[in-house]
Amino acid sequence: MFKQLKALATRSGRAKSGLFLLEGVRLVEEALAVNIPLQHAVFSSQLERNQRGLDCLTALARRGITPVPMEDKLFCELASTERPQGILVTARLPVGLTDEATFWAQGSVWLLVDGVQDPGNLGTILRTAEALGVERVVALKGTVDPYNEKVIRAAMGAIFRLPLVHEQENDFVLSKLRENGVQIVVSALQEDSKPYQQVAFAQRLALVVGNEGAGVSTFWLQAADLKVQIPILGVAESLNVAVATGILLAKIAENRS
Repeated sequence: MFKQLKALATRSGRAKSGLFLLEGVRLVEEALAVNIPLQHAVFSSQLERNQRGLDCLTALARRGITPVPMEDKLFCELASTERPQGILVTARLPVGLTDEATFWAQGSVWLLVDGVQDPGNLGTILRTAEALGVERVVALKGTVDPYNEKVIRAAMGAIFRLPLVHEQENDFVLSKLRENGVQIVVSALQEDSKPYQQVAFAQRLALVVGNEGAGVSTFWLQAADLKVQIPILGVAESLNVAVATGILLAKIAENRS
């Protein structure tokens, strides 16, 4: 069991097994609340001091999952937090959304993440996207794995509730959005970008946000129906991608209310 769980710390291990790791009481509670398919559970002695954690064990047992006790030292090797709460579960990676017609045909607001590398940034983006009404998220090829443990932790449960596909090719995604009449809005600091407060967003749109250093790729700059920027009043060259995404999504949400 230990080796199987250890392998889930890597992207290739997750892809091979079809599983990802959830660590900590809150994430397990969130997964249970939305009926995420869970498969294994291990716990250490640290959990004995946490009544919510013990309640999670009971809930897992009701689902037919037998939590397995694990030695504290081994558990700490699996845990990605400095102070583990003493519970880890595995969940199945979602499959099949990419080819579902409804994923592309329904909904009004998509978020395309193009090459964001920092797990904390992506997790914050997902959490913000859920809060501000995004209905579909597409993590394009070159973006950090959304099932990385740090992404999941920063997303605070949003990854369980947002329809999300990852490792997507640019050409495929663009063709699907074009087929369904979705406006492509790109966040970019370019000469032809318009201040975000001064533009008219379409009823169906996909906001594209890019890599922390390089920004959005040339492919999406060329595909854009509209380029927007956030005017910077201070001396900073740019905003953190998660912050910029939040500002733009808040404006989009305001326009739709």
